[in-house]
Amino acid sequence: MRLSNEIKKLILTEKSAALKNSNIYTFKVDDSLNKFSIANLIEKLFGVEVVKVRTAVMPSKRRRIMSKNPKRFPQEIRVGRFKKAYVQIKDGQSIDLSVEETK
Repeated sequence: MRLSNEIKKLILTEKSAALKNSNIYTFKVDDSLNKFSIANLIEKLFGVEVVKVRTAVMPSKRRRIMSKNPKRFPQEIRVGRFKKAYVQIKDGQSIDLSVEETK
């Protein structure tokens, strides 16, 4: 589910589910966004008041690709660099997780 061009998706993991109890939601965002623009986009998209935004750039990982030809060596490529935003919203508010993409 792609929310917008800048905010790509909501990250749902065990850690993010535990953080949801303290009104912190985790999003995968575009690398060029700063904390202020992330807060403004979340407020516009979901209609909530953002208290705090923390960001982290997740490093890329190496993946090995095996060839079908047995004489070739496996190749390594780098994939997966992205920016993650932890968004804390005001107490008493919540983000509806079943929101469909708006055009």
